Amino acid sequence: MFDGIRAEQEALGLDPWAPFADEEEWALVKWLISRVGQTAIDEFLKLPITQHMRTLFKSKYTLMKAVDKLPHGTEWQLKRINVEGNILTDGQCEREELELWLRNPVDCIRELMANAEFNGVVSYTPERVFADVEGKVRQYDEMWTGDWLWEMQVRRLPEGAMVAPVILASDKTSLSQFRGDQEVWPVYLTLGNISKDIRRQPSKHASILIAYLPISKLECFSLLEPLVSAGKDGVDVICPDSRVRRMHPILAAYVADFPEQCLVSCCMENRCPKYVVGRNDHGEMRRSAPRERDSTMEYLRQHSQGELSSDRFEGDLGLRAIYQPFWSTLPHNDIFLGMTPDILHQLHKGVFKDHVISWCTDIMGEEALDARFKLMSSYAGLRHFKKGISKRKQWTGADYRELQRVFLGVIAGAVDNRVIAAVRAVLDFIYYAQYQLHTANSLARMHAALASFHDNKDVFVELRVCEHFNIPKIHSMVHYIDSIRLFGSADGFNTELPERLHIDLAKRAYRASNRRDYVIQMTTWLRRQESLYIKDAYLHCRSDSEDDIPANSHQLHTMPRQIHRYMMLSATRGYFVPKICSFPNIPIQRLIENHGASHFIPALQAFVNEHLPGHLHRPLNAQDRIDVYKYLSVLSPAWPHITDSKRFFKLRASPVVASRDPRRPPAPARFDTALVIENRELYTGKGIAGLCVGEVKVVFNLPSRLAIFSHPLLYIHWFRPLQTFDNNLQTFRLARSLRQHGPHAVIVPATEVIRPCHVIPRFTRQHVVDDAEQFYLNKYIDLDLFERLASR
Repeated sequence: MFDGIRAEQEALGLDPWAPFADEEEWALVKWLISRVGQTAIDEFLKLPITQHMRTLFKSKYTLMKAVDKLPHGTEWQLKRINVEGNILTDGQCEREELELWLRNPVDCIRELMANAEFNGVVSYTPERVFADVEGKVRQYDEMWTGDWLWEMQVRRLPEGAMVAPVILASDKTSLSQFRGDQEVWPVYLTLGNISKDIRRQPSKHASILIAYLPISKLECFSLLEPLVSAGKDGVDVICPDSRVRRMHPILAAYVADFPEQCLVSCCMENRCPKYVVGRNDHGEMRRSAPRERDSTMEYLRQHSQGELSSDRFEGDLGLRAIYQPFWSTLPHNDIFLGMTPDILHQLHKGVFKDHVISWCTDIMGEEALDARFKLMSSYAGLRHFKKGISKRKQWTGADYRELQRVFLGVIAGAVDNRVIAAVRAVLDFIYYAQYQLHTANSLARMHAALASFHDNKDVFVELRVCEHFNIPKIHSMVHYIDSIRLFGSADGFNTELPERLHIDLAKRAYRASNRRDYVIQMTTWLRRQESLYIKDAYLHCRSDSEDDIPANSHQLHTMPRQIHRYMMLSATRGYFVPKICSFPNIPIQRLIENHGASHFIPALQAFVNEHLPGHLHRPLNAQDRIDVYKYLSVLSPAWPHITDSKRFFKLRASPVVASRDPRRPPAPARFDTALVIENRELYTGKGIAGLCVGEVKVVFNLPSRLAIFSHPLLYIHWFRPLQTFDNNLQTFRLARSLRQHGPHAVIVPATEVIRPCHVIPRFTRQHVVDDAEQFYLNKYIDLDLFERLASR
């Protein structure tokens, strides 16, 4: 695509910014088109101050004309469809004309593959990846590492053909916020050849909007008709590496919430869209016969012609009357197999929020549950439900995940051990489902978690908080492991992506219209936004090639702004402290009072004597001053199961800070806990061997007037070693370590800190903190710590 743009510009003698004058004018155009409404653009260009700007456009009309000259994506088409309803008028069914706005999916696939920015993140062949040299432990992450692409490549297509796994996503959404009933049904397309890390970033434009469906049944629309011949015969496509390949686009996966999965697979909403499961058999952990495309189409034909009774069609088979589903003519397609896991709606909202939390609330009572949430200990980035959760009406996916981070600790001690076991199993399953990379080991642990839930779930019936488990979303958990083996990790198919795409490709587009005949205005707005993206990507690509920027240069921009304070310790670990010291030149006496650092002086004296013998120029006293920081950021290495990139964790050590606004209360003290290397000989870099939990009270620099040390230091209060394991909660019990009736205090270099951790107080039956010295180590605070403790 970019080579063609460049060749055309050079042939016409145009500079790279054409039809605009230069980089500054292009930046202004991007801002106006992307961020400013059309009426406001006109008002802006008519301001006296803007009349002096030397731009090639003087009005909104001339600006839009210039933008429309830019290269753009696949053209939109309008199809008018007559739909027959079931309401009779004068003996005839009423008909309604609907507008279907769509784009050719094959052209959209060509557009995706022609994007040079995807070079290096596209796979053209299936791969089998192994975690060991012997090739015994299989890994599943990207779609091309799963079994589906292997089977499709080997069994269905001619040798040398390239399979393009087409992933569709749809989700009906409301366009109007406060009034009106305007709705639209966007359909998105992406390819499994593109890395899921790229696919799930809306800014990368790896998902293309291919249709706005009218709010009706999917049986009416033939928007995928071009994929029929393309899937059978193949099409020549220019790929991001500039090579031409014969590609067969085949519908592999369909991403949607449960109601749409059922609609697409032509089944009732109380049935499984993948397997033929009896109407009362969703509550058990067992396999059923898979739905088959040919037999389903035959059942649909028989029912349409009156050869199959409704009792058999709807009752036994669980089908609904959609006689010409859009997938019926697509080659090599199994729509039922392609119904991918939906972590957001099936697990976060469905199983966890709608059922597990509801059952536990009925067991404990709303007041008791709220009381424990209000008393939850702090952690950087953890949401504190200071009003509890029972009165909250609106929930998001982020809220569900925040609840999961602390929920087991909230109910610990207040419910039966079997309830704890069942809830823990659900949480384990949900956390494993979010892994970005799986092996046979992680899938085995995922299976064990599901089995544990089914072994313990009857306790909810015995406690009379539920009547049965014949719930389709609970049944859906049975299919996760098979789907991961087929299509790669489930995070590549999350319905949160289409919901995020709605913001840019539906809601913003609607707000840019005048609300009358809005769909055609939305398509025009989208075409211009795509033009901006294509032009911008072309300019970046051209600039990179001319400047010969190293391939890994983008990594330089991922580091924090305090880069000069960043201390790289190794290829995988490091830390940094803020550029500006929060509390410079603070007397030690104030630390003792405000930070609770009662043993600071003897701890620092012991540290200097051990690490810098003979360097302490004089004995320490409470009037000595040091520079103190509010926090330390710790760089955690990449964990293949969790993320391919390093990440920073904030470790806070801040006293009460008075607010500058008299109307606001002071900021509370925050002293986080951390996993710290206590025994270097035992620490291997994985698990918890050699580690101990400590509460960080002070982060500081050792003043040069006292001694020279090259790293920041942390004053901490130890907890007892990680030895007491709670088999019911499957985590460690913690208690503060004491020395001579006081805290066991030490000072350690920042190099010994692995990461922050979260400790949950142990509650009594009266729902108050049992003992400030008794805690649980919370393994659910994030996936990183969950994996560390799972592999301990």
